Amino acid sequence: MKMEWFNKWRAQQTLANSRYRTQLADIPPALEPCWRQSAPHEYPGIPTDAFFFARAAEGLMHFFDAVTCSGKACALPSDAADSVWHAWLRHDPAGLERFCKRHFGAAVPHVERDGLGSGALLNTFAACHALDGGVRGKPRLPALFRLDARLRMRNGHGYWLHGGRIVYARIGPYGMGLGRARARPHPELTVGALYMAGLVDRQALAAQLGRRPAPDSGGSSCGGDAGFAFMSSGDDGGGSCDSGGDGGGSDAGSSCGSSCGGGCGGGGD
Repeated sequence: MKMEWFNKWRAQQTLANSRYRTQLADIPPALEPCWRQSAPHEYPGIPTDAFFFARAAEGLMHFFDAVTCSGKACALPSDAADSVWHAWLRHDPAGLERFCKRHFGAAVPHVERDGLGSGALLNTFAACHALDGGVRGKPRLPALFRLDARLRMRNGHGYWLHGGRIVYARIGPYGMGLGRARARPHPELTVGALYMAGLVDRQALAAQLGRRPAPDSGGSSCGGDAGFAFMSSGDDGGGSCDSGGDGGGSDAGSSCGSSCGGGCGGGGD
C-alpha cells in the first residue's frame, strides 16, 4: 500500500515537471487502465504501476515529438514507450490520431521495424539529441534511449555509453542491467553514422582517432570506431532537428537481435 502511494506520488511529479505536461494531461483517462490490462500480455513482467505508466507515456510523447521534428522515418528505442503506443492503438486509434495532430501537428503512423529502413534509429537519435539540447560535435545519449534501462524494462532495449561508444543489448528477463556486460556497439549508431549525420565534427573526430584533420573535402575520413570517444563525461541528455545518412559499421554482434535496438516506429514520407 505504501509503495502504491509512493508510485502515484512519483507519477504526479513526472506529470508536473515534464516538458510534455500539456500533452500528458490530455491523455484520455481510460488509457492507463487499458494499458494496465493489455501490456502484460504483450510484454510479460512489465511493471504496471502509475509511475511506470507516466514515464513510459512521457517517452512516447518524446518520440512523437522527434518523429514530427525529424520529418523522417524513426525507430522507437523503448519498449516501455511502445507498450503505451500499442495500448492506445487498441483503445482508440482515431483518438490517438487526433491527439498527435493537435499536439504535434501531424499524425504519427505506426510502422513495423522492417518497414522503416536502416537509418531510422539514427534519425531518432539525431532528433532526440537536438530536442534534449545537445550540442553538435558533442553528442550525449538522449533521454529516450536511456528510458528502458532506467525503468528496468524486462527484455527492453538497453543503450549505454562505454568507452565513448554507444553500445546496445537487450536488458534481460528480470529488468536488471545484466545486458550491459554483453552490450556491443550498435551498427546504426557508429562513429561513422554519427559523423555523416553531423553529430560529430571532423576536428573532434580526428582528435579522437589520433589523426590530423583532413583537408576540407566531400568525403568522410572517419574510418572505424577505434579510439573514438564522445566529448562529454556523462550519459545524461540535455534547436533544430535534422539528421542524415544511413549509418555504417557492422560490429554489433548477435546481441542486437532482429530489431537492432528499435521496435516499431513512425514518420517518413
